[in-house]
Amino acid sequence: MKSIVKAAITLAVLVAVLSVVIAIVGLHRTNPMLAQVAFFVPVIVLNIGCVVWGLKGTAAMSGYVRQVGNGIVIGAIAGVLICGFSMLMLTMLMPEYLDEMKQATIEWLQAADIADETREKQIAAVEGTTATSQSLAGLFGTLATSLVAALIAAIFLRRK
Repeated sequence: MKSIVKAAITLAVLVAVLSVVIAIVGLHRTNPMLAQVAFFVPVIVLNIGCVVWGLKGTAAMSGYVRQVGNGIVIGAIAGVLICGFSMLMLTMLMPEYLDEMKQATIEWLQAADIADETREKQIAAVEGTTATSQSLAGLFGTLATSLVAALIAAIFLRRK
């Protein structure tokens, strides 16, 4: 269990640090699409890496199903911590971040060469974004990525 908690906390801390770095750099203001890629690609890689690392620590005593469960626990713990930090960051530490990101994304969409109907739907979705919806997306994304990573990693990292 110790390796599961370590992996989850490590993942949450790394995601929090990456969030702050991207916010401080200001990429969300200048190129919101690049900011999303610069955030989500490393986060997915970190999530997979932390799940694999955590499952290595429990492989000797856990079969496939238990390893998948361990991966879900890693995702749940990390996801709750990520969601909490995200709410803290978006509401108290950097309350202007979400509005700046939304404004830059809307400007990017208005300049994009896409159908008007598509543009309006996407702008409406961006305008409806809240700190809560962003934070919950982090929770559910972490859970989903951890589940998929665990389903695959547990094939190799388990008691045989």
